[in-house]
Amino acid sequence: MLCRSAVFAGVAMIAACRSRGATAASPAPLPSALACPAKLEATRDWPTVDDSAGFTIALPLGFEERQPSAAFRHFEMAADFQESISIGIIRGDLGISGYKRPYQPELMPEYSECSEVIGGITASIQAWRTPNGVFRNFQRLDRYDVFAIWEIRPGAYLYFSGGTYRRPTQDLMLASIRSRLRGRER
Repeated sequence: MLCRSAVFAGVAMIAACRSRGATAASPAPLPSALACPAKLEATRDWPTVDDSAGFTIALPLGFEERQPSAAFRHFEMAADFQESISIGIIRGDLGISGYKRPYQPELMPEYSECSEVIGGITASIQAWRTPNGVFRNFQRLDRYDVFAIWEIRPGAYLYFSGGTYRRPTQDLMLASIRSRLRGRER
């Protein structure tokens, strides 16, 4: 009988913990930033990332590089793995439209897309909100995403992918896309 009571008490504790976390209401989501036109952000004092592919881009303050790989570089907000930026190269012949994120209305409300010349190269820029994209502190929060892609030379594409649960950081990521990108592959 003691064993059954202990099991019941354990299940009751787990249920109580879950119910406390589930009662916290998630904050109302803010609308996604528009891909264009860009809000002007001061990126001059941001740290820059230079890559062997010949581009330089400024990253918002607080982002730190995590284990680099051969295919891409990954940056996360210093104390928060749920705010991240990945930058990499894709090689192929699908064209920009073949590599950008496909629009999915149910998963990407407030989606916007545009083309803009940045550093002398036309980029495709996308921004959207992903409902319930982040689980944090017993709450489901929306994630704010950005994606940009440039054809830096025939068959080689530079991409920038970012996601955050904080809407102001989405603006910073869009500013980063428009920062000091320059050059073509060496």
